[in-house]
Amino acid sequence: MSTTLVIGASGVLAPAAAKLVRTGDTVTGVSLRRPVPTGVEHVLVDARSVSAFSSAINERCWNRAVVYAPAVSSGVLKRLDSAVEGVIVLVRTTAAVTDTVGRLELPPGTLQLGWTDAPDGKTRWHTPEEISQAALEVLNNGRATVLGRITPWADRP
Repeated sequence: MSTTLVIGASGVLAPAAAKLVRTGDTVTGVSLRRPVPTGVEHVLVDARSVSAFSSAINERCWNRAVVYAPAVSSGVLKRLDSAVEGVIVLVRTTAAVTDTVGRLELPPGTLQLGWTDAPDGKTRWHTPEEISQAALEVLNNGRATVLGRITPWADRP
């Protein structure tokens, strides 16, 4: 059984947190305002503040983590290095890329979000379920992945 930290467990990564609980993980979910799924230990804290986050987690450690990038600061990401023994999946939004994505290099454990084509011919953002499923795949295999597409930049929703 793994211990998993999910930052963003009340929002886009709520389906991931819920699935981890169903598969037997002990899950700690960090959120700023909303409740986390049933079975997830809730840590209510602003994960953009290193001091608040460090106080909230104290000296706790996890086997692995899934982190929604907009929910954390770079200081908290550094702090996670000492709190997480294994893989840290960083879920990045399209704000992390520009129209020069042809040169995009993703660090291991990164899930770079893009967009997808809808049946009506338009583009759309991915759902929390789609994002969570992809994040869990990265958590299990450690390989950087782009969910959907990120080019051409002008086609984003």
